[in-house]
Amino acid sequence: MELSTENLIDKIKELEHKLEEYEQFIEAIKAGEVDGFALNRNNQHEILTFEGSDYAYRMLVESFGEGALTLSEDVITVYTNNYFLELMNLPYESVIGKSFYQFIDPESQDIFTQLFRKGLSGQSKGEINLITKNKLIPVYVSLTSLYPTLPNVGMIVTDMSAKKIQENILKENEVEIKKKAAQLEVKNIELEKMNKELESFAYISSHDLQEPLRKIQTFATRIMEKEFGNLSDSGKDHFIRMQSSAQKMQTLIEDLLAYSRINTSQRVFETTDLNKIVDEVKEDLKEVIKDKKASIEVTGLGDVCIIPFQFRQLMHNLIVNSLKFSNPDNPPHIIIKSEITEGENLNNPTLAPETKYCHISVMDNGIGFEKQYKEKIFEVFQRLHAKNEYDGTGIGLSIVKKIVESHGGIITADGEPHKGAVFDIYIPVG
Repeated sequence: MELSTENLIDKIKELEHKLEEYEQFIEAIKAGEVDGFALNRNNQHEILTFEGSDYAYRMLVESFGEGALTLSEDVITVYTNNYFLELMNLPYESVIGKSFYQFIDPESQDIFTQLFRKGLSGQSKGEINLITKNKLIPVYVSLTSLYPTLPNVGMIVTDMSAKKIQENILKENEVEIKKKAAQLEVKNIELEKMNKELESFAYISSHDLQEPLRKIQTFATRIMEKEFGNLSDSGKDHFIRMQSSAQKMQTLIEDLLAYSRINTSQRVFETTDLNKIVDEVKEDLKEVIKDKKASIEVTGLGDVCIIPFQFRQLMHNLIVNSLKFSNPDNPPHIIIKSEITEGENLNNPTLAPETKYCHISVMDNGIGFEKQYKEKIFEVFQRLHAKNEYDGTGIGLSIVKKIVESHGGIITADGEPHKGAVFDIYIPVG
């Protein structure tokens, strides 16, 4: 039956009155005005039976989220709240009047004896294990002497099971972390060894492998210049193919070296004008740009903190890519733009919304590509076209991606067949 507003107000007043009575009862006990079994009500002392005082005491402690007990000088349980009974999964009659020692794990009994002796005359706190039905329950006990008001010791019991489980999990995690750290240390040693081997490979590639190639190219060129007339058409074709293959091998070695050096080279960041980077690349490629009748439009480029020589390689590869995959029917038109803004303003969900990025886009009007290949084109040695259609090693865009990642950024690509491609670079700044 629902309470009316008037009944609800009366109920609240009744509860407030009872609370006031209990507060007066506690204050009277502390002041020594009553013997612990009396209740001050309207300045009159009403002597309660033991059963009545037990009820009053229960009303005060049943709401505790912990076990509340009263023990006699002989460690006999003279009071317990329901929380402790539920914790031990025991009925009331199995606890009241029983020695508290029967609920304590034998290995914790000496500890509890010391705590109880201190609690007889003051306060003591510590951890013990309770036992019930062969189950250990770790608890934290706080004992307080009730002398001289009552010849008993009050005790609060806090269940530590959840905390112990958490501690065990933390210990297991700590062991696992130490194990992972040891494994990581081994991996780091292996990685250092691999880096040294990579450096050795880079040295061999840049010297021992390229030197024979240079000799092959040199001698082939001399034969073509001095013995060209003595060669048959088939011989001339073979020498031309040999020179082309040697040049491709030379380019492949140089690209592999560039790819491997991105991680091993010294990473010195400098505030650099991107206009200067693009101008240097345009100067290096001026013959190709002229032959292709290409135009490069640059807008909004400014200063950004980068590794200059890596970014020069990045812009070189992107512009070369646009020139290489241009549409034969239209002169290449490349647009390079840049802006600095927060991630939330950029159409990319992988960016941190509050982080500032330098967004660089390189757009062209070339042959483009199918959208299904927008991830694949960054993989090493991945080509979307046959070698006889477009030359190259298939490493150029892999180098671009690795450079962007070495700057803590990301790069995406998008395109449409016969409508060009666009590469978007996001480098965190500030």
